[in-house]
Amino acid sequence: MKLLTPFYGKHLEHGAKMVDVRGWPLPSIYTSIEEEYRMVRERAGFIDYSFQYTLAVGGKDSFSFLQKVLVNDLRKIHPGKAIYSSLLYETGKMVNDAVVFWVEENLFIIVGGRNKMEASAWLKKNAQDFDVSIVAINYGLLCLQGPKSREVLQKAIDLQDLSYFSLKQDNLGDIPVLIARVGFTGELGYELYVHPEYAHELWDTIIELGKEYNVGPYGLAASRPLSVEKGYITGADLYEGSTLLELGLGWTVAFDKGDFTGKEALLKRKTEGLKTKWMGFEVSDPKVVASAKDRLVKGGKVVGQVTSNGVYSFTIGKSLGQAWVEIEYANEGEELELEHDDRRTKIKLTQRKWYDPEGKIVKG
Repeated sequence: MKLLTPFYGKHLEHGAKMVDVRGWPLPSIYTSIEEEYRMVRERAGFIDYSFQYTLAVGGKDSFSFLQKVLVNDLRKIHPGKAIYSSLLYETGKMVNDAVVFWVEENLFIIVGGRNKMEASAWLKKNAQDFDVSIVAINYGLLCLQGPKSREVLQKAIDLQDLSYFSLKQDNLGDIPVLIARVGFTGELGYELYVHPEYAHELWDTIIELGKEYNVGPYGLAASRPLSVEKGYITGADLYEGSTLLELGLGWTVAFDKGDFTGKEALLKRKTEGLKTKWMGFEVSDPKVVASAKDRLVKGGKVVGQVTSNGVYSFTIGKSLGQAWVEIEYANEGEELELEHDDRRTKIKLTQRKWYDPEGKIVKG
């Protein structure tokens, strides 16, 4: 049985080429990767992310429960704000990363990109000693991203008080929405959550509001270089043996907040020292785009492996990728070779944030 988002009919109406993603038929391309990519980088575009899981956590113990299972510290935020965090197994392995919205005093929403059943089951298992309820929410989610996104939405909703990683419940015209200023493109952007019955109306409303800038939908193929350029992580990048520390997400871990699931494993890993690190790399030949599982070689020795498919960056003008690398070789500027399609090509290791590394655009 197909899993359909509430925007499925709109994808077909706009001529999307669909691909299957874990049972979901999702849009890959509407026009071309470059055209959709440039729409987001230069103006604004929107994408259907309704396939992500959305879980509501409510009840009088909701704060203390999430403080126990999340690695980040909820005391950093307050109702109306959001925080990026992760759920861990006791071994330190990631269950899922997620954005956590603090909606009101005893109500939180967790949005993650991967297995809803696994995350939901893990949360419920760990909630047995807390007075909380965990419920899956069937939202439609459109993400409007790009430098003109605020100007588009401002025509129908007041966004002056909505700062980065903030949220509010309001109406976009006649459509009740939960709107959050977050995204995964490295651009100014917003996520709009609606009940499924408003999905098509929301789509049409954004098209109408964005006519001045020729705003339209973009697919997963264009979303990939947008997110890679910014160094964002996907499920495919969680390589065997990795924890948040190897993945460069140690900044999200509040070791000083008290106990949380997976803390001891992370502290042990931190004390023992890392054996690998997740790095970015640039390919010397722009025509060579890395594939997941391609090997990284130094002096004839395999020293790393590509974690998820690479991309060609239209902004950077280079072929980019991400890979785990043995710690001895995990240095910016280190020159290695990429084994791809039975040939070797020179690559150079880099930091992963090629686009707006200081976050000035996304927070602007």
